[in-house]
Amino acid sequence: MIEHHTVSSNGIELHVVTAGDAHAAPLVLLHGWPETWRCWEPIIDRLGADFRLVVPDQRGFGRSDAPTETAAYHLAVLVRDLVAVMDHFGLERPGLVGHDMGGALTWSAGSFIPERIGRAVVLSSPHPLRFRAAALEDPRQLAKAFYVWLMHAGESGEALLAADDFERLAVWVFGGSNVPGDLIQDYRRDWSRPGRFTAMAEWYRANYRPELFNPDVPLQLPPVRIPVRYLHGQADVAFVPGAATGSGEFVEAAYDERIVEGVGHWLTHDVPDLVADAIREWMSP
Repeated sequence: MIEHHTVSSNGIELHVVTAGDAHAAPLVLLHGWPETWRCWEPIIDRLGADFRLVVPDQRGFGRSDAPTETAAYHLAVLVRDLVAVMDHFGLERPGLVGHDMGGALTWSAGSFIPERIGRAVVLSSPHPLRFRAAALEDPRQLAKAFYVWLMHAGESGEALLAADDFERLAVWVFGGSNVPGDLIQDYRRDWSRPGRFTAMAEWYRANYRPELFNPDVPLQLPPVRIPVRYLHGQADVAFVPGAATGSGEFVEAAYDERIVEGVGHWLTHDVPDLVADAIREWMSP
């Protein structure tokens, strides 16, 4: 049974879904951009008998609040949201699973609050330092993120992405995937709410800045100190091939890396059985 909750965090309210066995080991699922908690529905169906599942709409998405300032979306603030969710539900060292930008948050949690997390699975989101290195090695990586640079352009860029009720964005993001058409339509309606897409764009404006890819600007992060399994679709169009491997260099704990042949970015919809099995196995060593 799915239940809906409201969690207070850093002056805002987050919408959080819970499901599964309330007495089982806890697992927090973090969606990416531009989705909501609903990207995890196929995984909830498959893991509900094994785990206590806690699945937030992250700030700016779904039914959670959407602050207007860019600083409200820095990864440090998002980590505090994660801590607020864990505290609200009394979770002690839960497993953590993140996809896309939720994966970036999972890497950050493993670096900055490893004492609060048990084990982690990251989907379709190389470690930030590996991602940066891949972009410096292969300029095509920055071109693949052209829609991000449109968001950095402000209102004019947002307007281009919002054209035709976000038809172009939906095709650019989800084209060729198994994300259900009715779910994409729900996402488009959500993006169209006043101020919502601007809030979503702040995730990139806060964390995906041009200077991050300037080789003259140093970038360091503490090592990840929790065990991590990384899954990456071999046909993921969001990344150059070099980004798919090598994230383990930044993990000072057990690490497992798997490239899923013939699969793109949206693993939870394209190969839900594989994802659920990989999570179950990694969280139950």
